[in-house]
Amino acid sequence: MTDLPHFSLPFRFGSSAAVTEQDSIEEIADCVLATMLCPLGFRVELPSYGVADPTFSSPLVDVEELREVVARWEPRSELTVAGGLDDLDALIQRVRSIVQVTTQE
Repeated sequence: MTDLPHFSLPFRFGSSAAVTEQDSIEEIADCVLATMLCPLGFRVELPSYGVADPTFSSPLVDVEELREVVARWEPRSELTVAGGLDDLDALIQRVRSIVQVTTQE
């Protein structure tokens, strides 16, 4: 059991709910994932939290916007994002993100 548990993302059950330790690499990556998956305006108490819906935009995902959103809402991380169209289907855009933990001194 962890000292300061946070629910893992995605939320899942085993014999109990899966948790990660606060401020661990896994918990920071979970927070980044939550930020990237949350539609802008979805959280009533924080309407500016999340990413704008890319459904009808071109390119589908603005990698600079992703980088800025994650930097704003998860300052414990630095996001490296690479995006490109799928080799077989031009309507699919692949986004790869690498989360690095930053320390504040």
